[in-house]
This record gives sequence, structure tokens and C-alpha cells, in this order.
Amino acid sequence: MASELAGGEQLQEAFAKLEAQQTLVSNCIRLWRSLSDHFSALEKSLADRFQAIDSKLKVLDVDTHQTLASLDLRESSLPDRETTAVARIRELQLSALADIENPDTKPPDDVLGILGWYSRRMDSSGLWRFMVSRRKDLAFLRKEITDAVSESVDPARLVLDVVEDCLEKQMRGKGGPDRCWAVGMLTRVLYDFDGGKAPEVSGRMGERAARVVERWKKEAEREEGVIGGPEAQVLLQLVVAFGLQSKFEQDFLKKLVVQYSSRKEMPKLAACLGFGDKLTDIIDELGKTGKELEAIYFAYESGFTENFSPVPLLKSFVQSSRKYANSILKNGNHAPAVVEKSTTMELNSLRSVIKCVETYKLESKFNIDGLKKRVSQLEKAKADRKKTSTPNKSHMKRTRSGGSSAHFRPTKATRTSNASYPSFHQRPPMPPQVGAARHSFNYSGQGGFDGPSSGSHRWSPNPISQQYHVSEDVAGPHSNVSYGGSSASYSAFDYAASHTATAQPSQHPR
Repeated sequence: MASELAGGEQLQEAFAKLEAQQTLVSNCIRLWRSLSDHFSALEKSLADRFQAIDSKLKVLDVDTHQTLASLDLRESSLPDRETTAVARIRELQLSALADIENPDTKPPDDVLGILGWYSRRMDSSGLWRFMVSRRKDLAFLRKEITDAVSESVDPARLVLDVVEDCLEKQMRGKGGPDRCWAVGMLTRVLYDFDGGKAPEVSGRMGERAARVVERWKKEAEREEGVIGGPEAQVLLQLVVAFGLQSKFEQDFLKKLVVQYSSRKEMPKLAACLGFGDKLTDIIDELGKTGKELEAIYFAYESGFTENFSPVPLLKSFVQSSRKYANSILKNGNHAPAVVEKSTTMELNSLRSVIKCVETYKLESKFNIDGLKKRVSQLEKAKADRKKTSTPNKSHMKRTRSGGSSAHFRPTKATRTSNASYPSFHQRPPMPPQVGAARHSFNYSGQGGFDGPSSGSHRWSPNPISQQYHVSEDVAGPHSNVSYGGSSASYSAFDYAASHTATAQPSQHPR
């Protein structure tokens, strides 16, 4: 009996050892498989990396050969290009000398000829004065100014002379018509010579440009401590044109960009100011502060559309504009003037959205048929109110007592074109605007031609009307974008669903 029990215990111990060995073998097999899979994955990863490196090396070889061929071609073309450039400079030099040495030579009669005449003579003072005096020909100036300035021996120096001359005149306390639009238009020319690239300038020219821009900055903020929109845009244009990004703190440049983000030129300028990935922070800030349309323009101009989808921004802008217009009606107790203001604001906001969608061809992502229908309804309602509010002319006629002589009002004072104009610092106040509305900003009327800088100027410009719209060239690439105005009216119109936006729309004009 005892021997049987001993044999059973030994058998159990033997089975226990076998199970332990089986477990050990299973663990070893599982570990081996895990190691095998791991090394297989490493081998595959290394093979993929080697393949990627080989493909990159092949692409690099192709690029290297193409670059070397391009360099050889450029090197071989240098003598011809140098000869052409020397001949062109000589031609411009002789043309300018002929104009200067012959004081009896009259300037051309056409606008383009006069622009080229001043440019060939490097007469910066005469050039910008002529432009200011012919602001009524703004569209023609915008079209022809690039070709005219290209006739100068040194376009970059000519533009810098214009900026410095305008600045000197302002610092001497001389008022006169606004010049920012002319300075901005001429600065914009520097981008148009070589596919949108800023010109290459010498180190001495760059240092001079930095001093001029610093003086411009100090003069612009001298009185109010804040740089105005037109002056800020010209400052940023000069920074980009002459490569002065390193001369100014990025926080200062970023502040100007965000503050005047609604100006049409700002998206392109921001992309050229060297912000890099910090542009995403600027776009995010614009989207969170009621400037959704500006955020879209910045995203497309700087290439960050993958980070910022336009559809949520458009919906947020429409929703916030609707809320703001309703608040106008509620606070104004639906008075006729308030209804008109609200209607105008809504119209401008919707037109801004439609224009943005059409500019970047987003119709497939954001349906604007409902917005267009709403615009038609608002325009019709506005026209109907205008008809009903027009007084009957018969009630406005004066009645005359029988037998008595008629009594006439004294003649009103004649308004001439020689009224005083705001100076560099005394710009007229901006009208109230909402919804990141992009529209032309208004300046006071422009005075007559200040007079040429030399005695050979023998023409006299025509008088100019008082009200003008700022040059779209000063404003930039989206010059055809019309942003919202000052007022509008909302009724229960069903917009596309959107997330709630609590921020009030921006109030900076573009």
C-alpha cells in the first residue's frame, strides 16, 4: 500500500515537471516568434528606408544635373545679359540727359509720357506730385505706373526718394493732399518687375531704406502714438520691398498685421514678412476675434489651407454678422434709420462672403445660393423703402402770398476745391464698420498740383473733385474684394447651420 502511494506521488511529480517543461517550451516558442516578428519588421523597415534613400538620391542626382545645366546656361548668357543691361542703362542715361540738358524741351502731353518723363529724370518730387494731382485718372495710373517707373535708371532709388521727399515735406509742417496712396502705389511697383519678387538692392541702399522707414514710423506715430492704417501698410511694403525684416522686431510687425488685417494688401505682406509657422498663430487669432474672412485670405495667401478649413470660418462669420445685425435692430427699436443701417450691414456682410467664396472657388464646399437669394430680398426691400420714403415733390413747393414780392434765400457759400485737407496725422475718422468688411477707405479730397520740382514743368493739371476712393494698388492683390460697410437689417432668414460665434465682427476696412 505504501509502495503504491509512493509510486503515485512520483508520477504526479513527473507530470508536474513535464507541465513545467511544456510551459517553458511554450514561452520560448512565443518569445522566439515575437523576436522573429520584430526582426522581420526591422528588416522590412530598413529595406523601405534604403529604398526611399535610393529614390531620393536619384531625384537629387537629377536635380543636381538640372541645376548645373541651369547654372551653365546662366553663366553662358551673362555676357549677353550684361551687354543688354549696359545698352539699356546707356539708353536711359542718354534719354534723361537729353531731357535735362535741353531746358526748352516740353514734357509730353499724355499722362503716360509725363510719368515716364519724370522717371527718366529721376525726379521723385515731380513724379509723386503729378500722381497726386491726377488722382482722377487713378485707374490709368494704376495700369501704367509700372511701365513708367521701369524707364528710370534705378527704380528702387526712385521709389525711396519719393518716400523720403514726402516725409521731408510732412516734417516741415506742410499739409496738403494725402500722399499715402501714391507712395503705396509706387512701392507696389517694386514687386511687379520680377514675378512678384522684391528687387535686389545694395547694402548702402538697404541701410538708407532702413533709416527712411524708421523715420516714417516715428513721424506716423508722433502725434497719436498709433500708426494709422495707410501709413502702416506703406511701412510694411517698404520693409518687404527692401528686405528690412531683420531691422524690426517681429512682434511689432505682427501687431501691425493683426491690427490692420482687413486691408487688402495685408495677406500678401504677411506671407513675405518672414513669420514662418507663426502665421498659423496669426490666422488662429483672426478666426477667434471675429475676423473670419481675414483668416481665410491669410490662410490661402500663406498656404495654410490644410490647417484652417474655410467652411467653418465662413459659417461663423455669417452667424456672427446675423447676431450683430439683430442686436442693432433690437437696440434701435426697429426705427426706420436703424432698419436701414442693419440692412446695409447685412448686405455688405453677405456680399463679402459671396465674394470670398467665388474668389477661391469654394462653391462646392459652401453653398451660396441661399445667400444670393437673401441679398436679392434685402435689395428689393431697401429699394421699396426708398420709394415709400421719398416725399411728394408737390408738397415741397413753396407757396407765395398774392401781391407780395417773393422772398429768396441768401445764396449758399460756394464750395471750392481748395478746401483744407487732412495732414499726415489728421486723417478723417473711420466710419463704423462691422463683419470684417472689406471696402474702399475714403480720404478727404485732393488739392491741386503742388508744382513741379524744376522750372521746366509747363503744364497745369485740371482741378480735381473732392471725394475719392483710395487706390486699390495701395491695398493689394485682393483689390476687387468688396468687404462690408457700416450697417444692415436681419429678418428670420434661414442660414446654413454653423457653430456659434460670439465675437463681434472686425471693424477695420480693407
